[in-house]
Amino acid sequence: MANKMSNAGQALLDDVLAIKTGTASKTWSPEQLLVIAVRKQLQKSQPDFAKLLGVPVGTLRDWEQGCKQPDSAAVTLIRVAQSAPEVLEDLAA
Repeated sequence: MANKMSNAGQALLDDVLAIKTGTASKTWSPEQLLVIAVRKQLQKSQPDFAKLLGVPVGTLRDWEQGCKQPDSAAVTLIRVAQSAPEVLEDLAA
């Protein structure tokens, strides 16, 4: 499991480096990277992470694909999930 996380983290770092050097085939917004990174950090599927945040899975997919950006309240909630996921899990129970 730790290897999965390190692989995901390395892939994310590779993407960030590609963006910085201008070699990225796709650009990523900070919010988009946050959503993807936190979901992977928590090892949640898209449906499970969407449920934890209280949003439709389609909304989460839109955020991850860059079709839409999460508003400031959603970004705050994602940061809570990042630093204290147990708070949201307790509320969802």
